[in-house]
Amino acid sequence: MGRLLICTGRYAETPYYVNSVCMNVYSVEELCYLFALNPFIITNDFMDNSLISWLRNECDLGKLADSLAAMLKKGCTLGEFIDRILDYVNYCDRDERLIIDETIKSNSGLSDFERRKHQADYLLRNYMFEAAVEEYETLLEVLPDVEAGLKPVIFHNMGYAYANLFMFDIAAKYFKRSYDMTGLIDTGLQYLASLRMYMSEEKYLSFIANNSVYHDASLALESQMNKAIGRFEASRENTMLSALQIYKDEGNVASYYEQIDKVILRLKDDYLKMVTD
Repeated sequence: MGRLLICTGRYAETPYYVNSVCMNVYSVEELCYLFALNPFIITNDFMDNSLISWLRNECDLGKLADSLAAMLKKGCTLGEFIDRILDYVNYCDRDERLIIDETIKSNSGLSDFERRKHQADYLLRNYMFEAAVEEYETLLEVLPDVEAGLKPVIFHNMGYAYANLFMFDIAAKYFKRSYDMTGLIDTGLQYLASLRMYMSEEKYLSFIANNSVYHDASLALESQMNKAIGRFEASRENTMLSALQIYKDEGNVASYYEQIDKVILRLKDDYLKMVTD
């Protein structure tokens, strides 16, 4: 968040379990953090007396609990209920509140299966690829025939997740399943790219030769890959790797390992920024 937060209430001895993300929270701030991090988890399940009791008894927030209980008795929307918690804690900034409110509104017209897909999509967008795959797989197990229209996108997104985990053989299978259902050019290109990443050059060329339907797509893929190679050759990373090779060839061991340490530190910083954004 980048700002100082003063805790509201007390730290709970018994946590509140958020079923949708399989996580315990020990304070109202942690609950609000989950709302801001992933607004797709916010459903009517939170409008429950168990949450109100937890806020009252574990977090010593009787005033907030009384207010929420009165709202439930009178009748309120999910957005109003969540807004009261966020207002009381004063946790989110204006942009975060806008995202939360818009997400709650958009979720109101979705089926439970669509909401679960959005939950998995959120994990995917935030680089939590393994968690996204698990969520998609669980959703596919219970997806009824009337919701079969979700499958092509789910398969495509699973392919994307597995590709980011460098499991290109599995990624190719899911991209293929999605492509067979939609015929989308981009999905077909990602299918071929996954094949190209894990197959030997000989096997890949043999595959293209024996599947002429992919000939034009393979040419488009090669054009994209050549452009990507060109961008990499002009990148800072390639310059650093070239410098490392020079140090190694010259037997300058001290400088070689010094530069490696710099590369590792930069990658660690990039990773930390990625997972904390």
